[in-house]
Amino acid sequence: MMPESQLISSLDHELRTPLAAIQGFVALLQEGGGSASEEREYLLLIARSAQRLQTLLDQHRVFLRQIRTEVD
Repeated sequence: MMPESQLISSLDHELRTPLAAIQGFVALLQEGGGSASEEREYLLLIARSAQRLQTLLDQHRVFLRQIRTEVD
């Protein structure tokens, strides 16, 4: 099993990547000036990144349950 500090560092990176994408595309939408097609693409990328975050959090929850079961 990976050391706790390495696990936390990995999880931090995995969560920050899609979050940064969401923040970047929201900023682009707020600035305006993009075509309707570009805005639809940004929204699609935001939705994908949000789904990625949800998946990571779900996987993390399952992983923590497994660890707790092994410890008990």
